[in-house]
Amino acid sequence: MMLDKEERVLMTDSDRVKKQAGEIRDMKLANAVRAGISKGRKREMRRIYSYGAAAIAAVAAAVFIVFSFTGLPDVGGDEKLVQTSSPKSVTDIEFFRQAAARDQGFAAALEQGLVKPVKLGVEKNGYRIDVAGAVADGRNAYVLYSLQNHTKKAVHPFVKSLEFGGVEPPSERAQSIAAYDNANGNEIQPGDTGYLVYTTRLSPNVQYQKDAKINFELWDVLGQKKSDKLSITFDFDTNMLKDKERAYYPDRTLTIAGQNIKVRQLLYTPLQTYVDLEYDPANEKQVFNLINPVLIGKSGDQSEKIYYPTELSTNESKMTLVYRHSRLEQPDKASLKVFGISAVNKDQLKLVIDLQKKEIVEAPDDLLRIIAPEPGEKSGAGEIFLERKLEHVQAAESFDMSLDDSFTDANGETHKRLPSENVSHGGLTRSKDTFKDEKTYNFGKDALDYPQPLTIRLEKYWIPVMDTQSVELIAKQ
Repeated sequence: MMLDKEERVLMTDSDRVKKQAGEIRDMKLANAVRAGISKGRKREMRRIYSYGAAAIAAVAAAVFIVFSFTGLPDVGGDEKLVQTSSPKSVTDIEFFRQAAARDQGFAAALEQGLVKPVKLGVEKNGYRIDVAGAVADGRNAYVLYSLQNHTKKAVHPFVKSLEFGGVEPPSERAQSIAAYDNANGNEIQPGDTGYLVYTTRLSPNVQYQKDAKINFELWDVLGQKKSDKLSITFDFDTNMLKDKERAYYPDRTLTIAGQNIKVRQLLYTPLQTYVDLEYDPANEKQVFNLINPVLIGKSGDQSEKIYYPTELSTNESKMTLVYRHSRLEQPDKASLKVFGISAVNKDQLKLVIDLQKKEIVEAPDDLLRIIAPEPGEKSGAGEIFLERKLEHVQAAESFDMSLDDSFTDANGETHKRLPSENVSHGGLTRSKDTFKDEKTYNFGKDALDYPQPLTIRLEKYWIPVMDTQSVELIAKQ
């Protein structure tokens, strides 16, 4: 953000004023949008994933709400279930509309009437699951399902996996979004019916078969154990919207703070808009994300600016920006405007600590420090508390630092970190222009006798580098 003093200096040059005022306005709007959505998401996440009084006992189960997983204990052999047609009373698309407030892709699907009806279900031991419909755009898939609980126990439904001809798509960000208000998250009480939308990423380089199978596991809330598992097979074409896509391959380079970022593809689908990026391997810095990337489009007299994308990484060199779907039918101009990057010199992505002296020997900046535990706080003999605070930064884009689970001693020998003995310390605090990150790292008591110093690889570290740049992606001929 510009400081008032800087804005007064800019008043000496009218051309610079016009340019800078536009940038300030765009950044303020982007930050306002991002802050509002972030707060809304936090409120929804607290409401959807909070278990109330039973939370402590159900921590393990809570993790399963967000992620598809494979580690639950088995409870018997696979029982062959007979699929039957679903009644409209549990598959009407309107029952799922509330989930649209929590996912922009699903909202676009409902708005345009793109969900394909499925209406197939199975029943077992007092539970009935029905798949109401599905929709996909080759990058993301959505499956609408309901669970009728005719038992006397509260239950959590989980999607263990979604398969296409036996092939599972990436599931790192897969989740089930509740289409109802419930203080206990996705928990479905005896006699109730829950409506949920499962969403998962699809790999753009994979041709998925149409024979889909969605596998459910039901978690007994009181017993804290898996109650049942059910599966439903149905026809699902992940490229069902292919004829409505508009793909462009600009192959342009955006240079921000000396770092080259190649724009490989711009893809408009009816559900969302995707911008595929690739970081130049010759860059001296590791780029972690873009600050306020704005997608600007124009079609005839119509123009739009789309803010606040979700950023999806496939590896350290590739990133996809996922925006809401464009309202422009046929853009004849498009550009990407970015206000900066978060990046760290590749040779500085490490944290070097003398554990015996409790001193930081080397870090990417001077803002990280070791702090003493508060009175009454528990900490292990080989555990440190880290704190990093930034002020007057683009805090809305920030993320907490990520530390490798392994570290090396001065002789180059590798060791594993131990679980923290203080589970309450740490976290990320953000406000409009401040950012504070707290972490614990337990080297273990034995590490006090290792050759010092100890080195941890930094997987992610937030250092904003402000530099406004833009690149043209579509130009009308």
